[in-house]
Amino acid sequence: MATGSIVQAGAPAAARCDAGELIRRAAALIFDVDGTLAETEELHRQAFNFAFARHGLDWRWDRAVYKELLRVTGGKERMRAYQTRLGTAPPLSDMDIAELHRVKTAHYAELIETGCCPLRPGVTDLLAAARSRIPPTAWLRPRVPASRF
Repeated sequence: MATGSIVQAGAPAAARCDAGELIRRAAALIFDVDGTLAETEELHRQAFNFAFARHGLDWRWDRAVYKELLRVTGGKERMRAYQTRLGTAPPLSDMDIAELHRVKTAHYAELIETGCCPLRPGVTDLLAAARSRIPPTAWLRPRVPASRF
């Protein structure tokens, strides 16, 4: 595939087009924001560490550990996998894990609100083109009501 080209889901190989053509033909664009429009994993890592410290755990995920843990899908599952890896006894309860995740998610949202996570290169232009062609534009966030811009 040529650099900068986009293949629509389910489209035959002959239907490849550039981003501008895709926007001209699209009726809607839907993004899974987390990691798609901006690099957010570092903020997630910081938020996990915040939650651990807040709850008196001596867990600290550096970048290398977090990269390994990204193989586990889901924040609660990631914490459980880490605990299993450590062999910590007694294990945290499901309620403890859920509370850690709640604190982590709230802190992550606070970090995002500060604007410290810039968009990936080209995203601003893509969104501007989409807004001019396909109003209204919205993005999805897991378990949070859709946001509009």
